[in-house]
Amino acid sequence: MHGLAQREGAISSHTRYQKRVVDDERKNLHSSIICYGDADLFICFEPSEALRRGIFASKKTTFVLNSRTIPGIMITANLEEYPPIEKIKEILNGYSDHVYFMNATELSLEHFNSNHYMNLIMLGLAIPTGRIPFIEIQNYEEVIKEWLRNADENIKALHLGIDEGKKIINTRKS
Repeated sequence: MHGLAQREGAISSHTRYQKRVVDDERKNLHSSIICYGDADLFICFEPSEALRRGIFASKKTTFVLNSRTIPGIMITANLEEYPPIEKIKEILNGYSDHVYFMNATELSLEHFNSNHYMNLIMLGLAIPTGRIPFIEIQNYEEVIKEWLRNADENIKALHLGIDEGKKIINTRKS
């Protein structure tokens, strides 16, 4: 499912992977839409997005979130309040023990003097969670080289996210 963001609206995308086709046609993927309660991984570029799409989460879900908030129009108009990050963490921890926050926007600004690399830093954070185990790093790099401008910078951003993600995940495990 993919929507277009207009006037500070949200974009939601579903991606499903199937490693190989099986003989039983009913067990093969026929849609990119994830069933309610069946998401393995949430990659959220803004913390409150995880709450808006909570219907897809369950105990098996891993959450990776950019901790930089982007208040929506209702919040900037003082018609709603943005939930504190601690409250968002509390709610998500009710779903899963695998909730990881990183300020990818700050890292992007610090390392690249631009926030344009935040998305690849967030993908990098998701990789060490093990929720997309059958895609090799070199496959990500090949796609980046083929499809993105500034490929070298984007690959650096991906690896920055992986390195920082490993630190965050290992800290949580200890």
